[in-house]
Amino acid sequence: MSLLPRFAALSVLAAATAHAGDFVDTRISIVLADDNVLARSGETKINSPDVGFGATSGNTQFYDNFNTKFSGFESLSNVVLYKKSASYFDGFSGEAALAINVLMRPAGTIEFRDNSSYLKLNWRPAGWGEKEELSFTGFPVSSDRFRLGYAYRISWGGSSVFTSRALADGVPGGRLQLTRDRFYVFAGLKTGLLLNDRTLEKERVYGFMGGGGFDITDTLRLEANGGYFQKGIVPGLANQGIEAPVNARGISGQLTWHVGVPVGTSIDFKLYRNDPEIFQKFFTPEQYPGGLAYSLSVEGSYLDQTLENPDVFGATKIQPAMAVALQGRAKFNFLRVNILALYRTLSYIQFDVPGIPPYKDFPKGTVQKPEMFVAIGADYHLPGLHLTPGVILGLQQPASFKSPSTVLGGTNPPSAFTGSRTVVLSGVNDFEILPTSYDALPIFSAKVNAKLDLSDYMSFVGEVYYTRNPNRTTFRDSVAGIAEPSFEKEHALGFNLIMQARF
Repeated sequence: MSLLPRFAALSVLAAATAHAGDFVDTRISIVLADDNVLARSGETKINSPDVGFGATSGNTQFYDNFNTKFSGFESLSNVVLYKKSASYFDGFSGEAALAINVLMRPAGTIEFRDNSSYLKLNWRPAGWGEKEELSFTGFPVSSDRFRLGYAYRISWGGSSVFTSRALADGVPGGRLQLTRDRFYVFAGLKTGLLLNDRTLEKERVYGFMGGGGFDITDTLRLEANGGYFQKGIVPGLANQGIEAPVNARGISGQLTWHVGVPVGTSIDFKLYRNDPEIFQKFFTPEQYPGGLAYSLSVEGSYLDQTLENPDVFGATKIQPAMAVALQGRAKFNFLRVNILALYRTLSYIQFDVPGIPPYKDFPKGTVQKPEMFVAIGADYHLPGLHLTPGVILGLQQPASFKSPSTVLGGTNPPSAFTGSRTVVLSGVNDFEILPTSYDALPIFSAKVNAKLDLSDYMSFVGEVYYTRNPNRTTFRDSVAGIAEPSFEKEHALGFNLIMQARF
């Protein structure tokens, strides 16, 4: 049976009776943690307090949360108020969902965000299957879940594709989609507001999206999508009276082979796809039906955008960006094995900013290295004990760039300010500056974890992880009183003890 109709609307549930619990998906977590027991408070650039309640993204590793934007430690709820009904006109039906993400902040405040609420109009001609339709979906506030790409870590085209300056005014959008038994195609539009740095007035910017997928066989799926987005003008050139548009475009594709399991998708994509999985809880415990099941997916994206050319005054140039990801999952009875590999260029990491520094391409002579990592994990479920122990090993070459040889600091600079300098990126706008003449080195990480299920909704999770990161630096004053980059301890040993309820 084809799996592509799962991209169809919620028509399969039209006759179902909804209950309040179907529309609320909640995770409550309390965490006792220390991100590095080998460091005391104040000894590292990013402060590492002693053991205590609370955890952040600093308690995760580079291979964690590949298919979600959350760290896993949050207390949050996804609330969906949903309505669907038949139309007065034959073949038509309508539906609407008010989707809200409720996130509890450490200070005790509660943050409410629109989670791509939508209105949807469906048309199913006579003779079409139950899950086949032509539909229009409108996102009146935020269309962030309507994205391009597939794995969340390297997806693109969300609200921030117009840069963060557009988020305050919202990024609404709409999608027209045709879904048949073995294929789907869609076209979409997003709009935003950006300040024109020449006129100092906000102007409308547009994003155009399209794509589709086809089940070649019942176990092999091919998908592709792409888009074109306006990002305003280069602020630095606008201040000089030059209006240089920043335009971005790209394509993504994925090939998936799956046997015995449905093709999963990022939990952050479930609502935007508007399929019956909206009623499946994101935090549902893992099921073990027995037998062998596996899936393998390969995804690639090629993007580019217009940025300021730092080598030619008043000129722009095209900066390319690329990413490739491989995900493999296998389950045999109570054993699960996963493999994850990623290749991502510097320009891809900084695509939404855009660039390093913002709106500029790299100067000639810059040596760039992409982010590359591979992680392998396995766990085994012991049903009699309701216990699932596991282990993960990962090796990463972090993204980095080395500027052309320069001399900074005046006519007689200190030695630390001369020569080429390597900058390491741990994430978007997250930099480590290495001392002169040092290059970025690989990062190794290992994690041992175990989950104890107390009931169908409550669990204890314990994690102990070790990381060797020889690229950690901070700035310390030299004997001359000048702040210079110096290495921190490269070894880190941390743990997370989590009590979590999911309902």
